Amino acid sequence: MHAPGYYSNFDTDNFLEDDFFIQWVINPGEESNLFWQSFLRAYPHKQEAVGKAASIISAYRAQDVFDNEANKAVVLERISQSVKSGTKTRAMYVSLGRFYRVAAAIVIIAGAVFLIKQLGNKADAQTTVASQFGEVKTIRLADNSEITLNGNSSVSYKNNWDDSTAAREVWIKGEAYFNVKHLNKDTTHIRPNERFIVHSDDVTIEVLGTTFNVKSRHGKTNVTLITGKIKVDYTATHQSMIMAPGDYIEYGYKKVLVNKKLMKPARVSTWRAEEIDFTDATLQEIVETLQDNYGYSINVPDTSLLSLKMEGDISVKDVTDLFDVISTALNVKIEQLPQKNIRISK
Repeated sequence: MHAPGYYSNFDTDNFLEDDFFIQWVINPGEESNLFWQSFLRAYPHKQEAVGKAASIISAYRAQDVFDNEANKAVVLERISQSVKSGTKTRAMYVSLGRFYRVAAAIVIIAGAVFLIKQLGNKADAQTTVASQFGEVKTIRLADNSEITLNGNSSVSYKNNWDDSTAAREVWIKGEAYFNVKHLNKDTTHIRPNERFIVHSDDVTIEVLGTTFNVKSRHGKTNVTLITGKIKVDYTATHQSMIMAPGDYIEYGYKKVLVNKKLMKPARVSTWRAEEIDFTDATLQEIVETLQDNYGYSINVPDTSLLSLKMEGDISVKDVTDLFDVISTALNVKIEQLPQKNIRISK
């Protein structure tokens, strides 16, 4: 049995393909009931997907679990043809019983998935927007919230934002800056569509209206809150924290790696103006940025150089200027080779 967090990013299709979920719908028990109740308390925005999948499974099971004599006859004929002549009659009936149970499950899953995909349910349809290496791209969502993508990043979101029963949800890969439209007027009565939720690999961020920066790369998620207030849930550990403006966290490997206050939190998102900014950055951090956002392949044979730190703030307009600054400040040699290959040495 998986932990509840395993299902946090499941949609209707995923639930329809999960054996544990299907078994719960068909034959619920005390343990499975407690599990799914716990899951829905932790992820209330999944109630719609869970309910829809359960309804489909129940409907198909009631319709197709071999009370149709014509279908049963066809199945029986197919089995009869495959059974060897020496097989005992009793053994054949046992096989039929097993077959019906397996076939029923297959019919339920295949039929439900086919129905969902054929109908093209608007609520489950998603849009994905991606940026290229070195490209900064801004997206305006249906609620007038804005997402700005850093290079080599993507965001996906469902197309049902006009649905008053569904939260506004997005999934981020890479780095993005969020300027969320504030919809809520009464903080004591928050409607589902007033919730804005951002999912990364291992962190879920919930916000009503604010600006913040999220970076999800290399198994870690960095969150910087610039204005407003957000709640961050750690999927693996089921813990959470409330962030205030200036707070910065880095989460990875199922634990909080960094939790600190930034003096200039807005600097983390200066990339939106196509500037390259660092504060007290190590060469390792600079190398990762060049690889992740700009598509460079960087070779540093002497790995001890990666711990060298650039003290203070760096702000340049392009990568060439950054190379000049690194070379001078860290006293290293930077060789620019063909096809965006870089070698850094003493």
